Amino acid sequence: MAIDFVIMPLSRYIAGDFVTPAMELAWSAGVPYAVIRPDGTTTIPPHTPFGGPDAPARRARFVDMVLEDLRAIPAIASTPWDERSDAAPAFHRVDASAYAALLEEASSARKRGLFGLLGTTPPAEHLTTGLFVPHRVETTFVMESPIKQRVGSVPRALEELAARTWSPLASSAVATLRAALEDAARLRLPMIVDQ
Repeated sequence: MAIDFVIMPLSRYIAGDFVTPAMELAWSAGVPYAVIRPDGTTTIPPHTPFGGPDAPARRARFVDMVLEDLRAIPAIASTPWDERSDAAPAFHRVDASAYAALLEEASSARKRGLFGLLGTTPPAEHLTTGLFVPHRVETTFVMESPIKQRVGSVPRALEELAARTWSPLASSAVATLRAALEDAARLRLPMIVDQ
């Protein structure tokens, strides 16, 4: 299973108003790009957004509803990103087994010093979320709408990455996640874990 870290406005992600690097690679090789969904297989024609040819129009129709949903969430009520942004999305593919190792390591407290004499580092709760907002949020929370997802903070996740020593198994995922979070910070857009 492929896992991508995707940086773009939520309305763009929900509408499917994007073309992934995998889609471009398939089309450049002359291979059709197909998506397997519960209702069957869909072939996406070259240069067509993931959500279909009407994805940009769909996004335009519901971007205000997405903004309204976001404003109703106290932790991000003054959404500091541009939900109407047309900036090119960023994609980072992560190795699934390395990412699983990262999540496992992030989920547990770590002893510091010999036998924990220097205390413990708490679990890295921001790293284990599926949606990262580009501003500081101290604690994670669950977003119910416009998409149901546990939400963390880009700056806090970057701090959590730096505060730990990671196993060799997780190291490639750490590098990929760091690059994706840095892109999210630079673009001032949310990052979604797409799996």
